[in-house]
Amino acid sequence: MLKESDVHWFPMRVRHSSLPRLQLMLDNIDKQKHLLLDNDITLESYAPVRYIKLNQNKMDFAPYLLNYIFVRSSFSTLVELKRNMEWFEPLRFVMHPAFDADFNRHDEIIYIPDKRMDDYRRVSDSDYGNVLFLRDPSIAIDPTAPVQITEGPFAGVVGTIKRIKGKRCVVLTISDRQAAAIVDVHRRHLRYLTPVELHEFGLL
Repeated sequence: MLKESDVHWFPMRVRHSSLPRLQLMLDNIDKQKHLLLDNDITLESYAPVRYIKLNQNKMDFAPYLLNYIFVRSSFSTLVELKRNMEWFEPLRFVMHPAFDADFNRHDEIIYIPDKRMDDYRRVSDSDYGNVLFLRDPSIAIDPTAPVQITEGPFAGVVGTIKRIKGKRCVVLTISDRQAAAIVDVHRRHLRYLTPVELHEFGLL
C-alpha cells in the first residue's frame, strides 16, 4: 500500500503534451529539484530518449513517450507541487483498478520500486539492438515467474519471461501502457527468483 511520505518513482501522464511542453516540464522539474535540496526533499525526473522520427523530414534524439514522464518523489510532495505550481498541474498520476474483499472497485496510484526503475532505465538507455519497447504490453503472452538475467550486458536485470512473436523475452513492465523487452535471452542466462529475493528487491 502506498504511504504518502515514502519516496517512489511515479509514472505520470502529461496532459495535452507535445515535445516542447515535455522538455519544458523536464527543465522546470530540474530547476525545482535544486531548490528542494535545501529542504531535504527528493525530486527527480526521467524521460526515455531514443533516436526517433520527429516529423517527415527530421530524425533526432527525443523523448519517445510524449505524454509520459517518470518522477521520483513522495506522493505528498507531488500533490503539494501540483497544488502550488501552475507548470506542475498538467501532470496526472497513472491509476490502475483494484478491488477490495467485497469486490468494490477503487483505483490505486501506480508507483514503481527503485530496483525496477533502475533496471528499466538501464535497459531503455542502452544502445543494444535487442531491446523492444511495448506500448501495449498485453501483446506479450505466456507469463511465468520473475527471473534475473545472470550474464551479458543486462546481467542483474529482473523481469518476467514472456514470449513475443515466438521469442523468449525478459519483460520489464512499468505501467499498463509501457514496457521494455530484452529479446531472445538464452535460458542458460536466467535464474528464477524466490519470494524472499523479490521482497529484498522491493518487488513483492
